[in-house]
Amino acid sequence: MKKFWKALGLTALAATLIPYHVDEDKETGSMTVKALFWKFTKKTGADGQKDITLKFLSFGPDEEDGLFTDNPEEAVLFADDDPDAAAIAAEEAAIAEHEAAITTEEEAGEADFDPEL
Repeated sequence: MKKFWKALGLTALAATLIPYHVDEDKETGSMTVKALFWKFTKKTGADGQKDITLKFLSFGPDEEDGLFTDNPEEAVLFADDDPDAAAIAAEEAAIAEHEAAITTEEEAGEADFDPEL
């Protein structure tokens, strides 16, 4: 049982220390490495000065910036009250109407089947 707890503890330690996300921006020269309990950020300023930051337990409002997207194609997927999301609803309604038209067509009777097949 001791081996089990040691293995579980080492696995939990590794899960908190091993990075799960690396984001590098070539244009600005910034790099961000994230793990569960730490975040490393390296930025190069306009004057060429490097800014290196290491945060532990970095949870809170400053981390919310990465949760939102500026990509309009991705934003539509999560839109609730957005008028642009109605375009997707209109497409879905057109598909449902087409499927309803297909199901209301005349169904095949026994005379329509070939017994030799």
